[in-house]
This record gives sequence, C-alpha cells and structure tokens, in this order.
Amino acid sequence: MEALSYLPAIISAIGTIIAAWFAYNQYAKNKITDLKVEQMQADLAEKKKRRADNSALVHGELWNVLHELNADRVYIVQPHPLGNESMLSVYFESKRKGVESMKPHIQRLKMCDVAKFCAELTRNLYMSINDIDGQVADRRAKALLSSCGTHQVIIKRLSDSTHDWVGSIFCEFTHKTPIDDVSAHAILHEAATNIQYIIPPFID
Repeated sequence: MEALSYLPAIISAIGTIIAAWFAYNQYAKNKITDLKVEQMQADLAEKKKRRADNSALVHGELWNVLHELNADRVYIVQPHPLGNESMLSVYFESKRKGVESMKPHIQRLKMCDVAKFCAELTRNLYMSINDIDGQVADRRAKALLSSCGTHQVIIKRLSDSTHDWVGSIFCEFTHKTPIDDVSAHAILHEAATNIQYIIPPFID
C-alpha cells in the first residue's frame, strides 16, 4: 500500500519527462524548419542576383549588336511557358531613340497564329531577310514586321545545352541598308554564344 502512495508522484514525473521530450522535439523541429526557411531565402536571393546579373549581360550583348551592325532595333523573341511552349514574348530589347518598341506587339503571341514563321525560327540557325513581302511567307508575321516599320531583319537562333530552341535574336533595320552577311553572321553568332546559356526564361 505504501508503494502505491508513490504512484501519483511517479506518474507525474513520467508525465513531466514526456512533456519535456515533446517540447524539446518540437523545438528541434522548429529550429530545423527555421534553418530550411533561411536556406531557401538565401538561395532565392542568390537566384535573383544571378538572374539580375544575367539580364544585365543579355542587355549588354543586344546593345553591342545594335551599335556594331548600326541597326535600329535588336530584341529577343522567347517561347514560353517553359516546358509547354505555346506563346511568344519579348522581354529583352535594345533600340535607337525614336524607334518603336516591339515589346507591346509581341506579348503572349500564340505560336499557332504564326506557325509557319515559328517553324522557320526553329529550323534555321541564321536568317537574313532583305524583302519582308517577298521572303516572309507567314501572313501574320509579315504584317507584324511591316506594320512596325521593319524593312530588313537578321535572325539568329538561340539554343540551350540540348540544342533545343530557346529564342531568337532579331536585328532589325527600319531603312534599307547594305548588310555584310559574313560580318553580321559573325557578330550575331558571338552574341548568341554569350547569351543562350544564361538568358533567364520568360516569366508570365
């Protein structure tokens, strides 16, 4: 009977130990969660910084193409969303003062609406178009280029590490000008090499 008198104290002590164990366990879990959140925030900050750095490099390459080729407008057409590409948009663009921007005209443009032109962009590593009416078969693409004052355009395909199409550099002239295709090809090839592996995906 005397032993039974200690039972409530023993149960209370066991309860205290169990409660302390659960409290410690929850504290440890919370610390692990806090560390994971901090790591995710650090990774996100690093990713944002890397994206900003890459974006600056891409803009710099387009500016260089614009001036080396004495073009009026240079921009990148990107397919998106990533993994299920069905639209085209422009985020990166460099242009001369007074030249109309292409960004408002190529935003969430359905690829099926310019299917012939998309096929050309996908197949060809390099295109030099000196006659929009005569060389662009896709009616929608022809109308889009003509309405924005494009007389000539040089296009360079961008590929990822698996050689999939990730976009195209458009170098446009709003006036007729003699173009040295050898030099233009070399300049755009160098720009594409510097851009295609660092270009951030287009985010809707």
